[in-house]
Amino acid sequence: MTLTLEVADEVPSGQRDAVRRHFDGLSDHDVRATLRRAHGRRGARPFVIDASFNYDGRTLAAHATGPSPKTAAERAADRLQRQLRRVVDADVAQRDDPRTLRRALADLALDEHAAPRKPPEAREIVHRRTYADHPESTYEAISDLIDDDELFHLFVHVRTGEDVVVHRIDYEPRRVELLHPPHSVLADETDDIVLARPSRYSRPLTLDQARAEMDIVDHRFLYFTDADDARGKVLYLRRDGDYGLVEPE
Repeated sequence: MTLTLEVADEVPSGQRDAVRRHFDGLSDHDVRATLRRAHGRRGARPFVIDASFNYDGRTLAAHATGPSPKTAAERAADRLQRQLRRVVDADVAQRDDPRTLRRALADLALDEHAAPRKPPEAREIVHRRTYADHPESTYEAISDLIDDDELFHLFVHVRTGEDVVVHRIDYEPRRVELLHPPHSVLADETDDIVLARPSRYSRPLTLDQARAEMDIVDHRFLYFTDADDARGKVLYLRRDGDYGLVEPE
């Protein structure tokens, strides 16, 4: 962040650092603030601050007063934070809007499944964590799938706490499949964009069992519930010919 702080002569210079600290929460943005005494220099709130910054082409601005420069800055920064949250929330809502998702899916090229370069017995298993770091709704997960250009996206569903997967469907490029555990209430998530389906496995699998099936059948990936810890995981064939194992956070 670049904080451009203009302070009038009548404001005590020793309070500038305290004013700056209140804008630390906006560290990703270039904020311009002007601090001065109100006209007449009297009253319960003699200090005035005007602060603003540009977010995605929009100017967010706040005007606040206070009994001290520190209090005025705190109020202005808090108002800017609230405005930013509202704008971001609106952007997220648009990002997850069905019409937005449908257009994005139509424009997104499906990744060709690369042929393995190693025989099954030579493939190693490479572990990694899912990119999802918090529970998500189905539409939020689809947005992440599109933004990260993933083949699949493993996440914890916000409705049920279950480890589930969304992935693009080859034969229906404008829809996404939601894979969930058998008998999950997420079966009702099917709509014009989402096709909800239970895992093909009625019981948990060990990692060895999941690998054995991947060795025989050339799946792009295999979603299963691990018998060792009851968490949903994905075993997939990497472009280097090894297996990747994606595990939840």
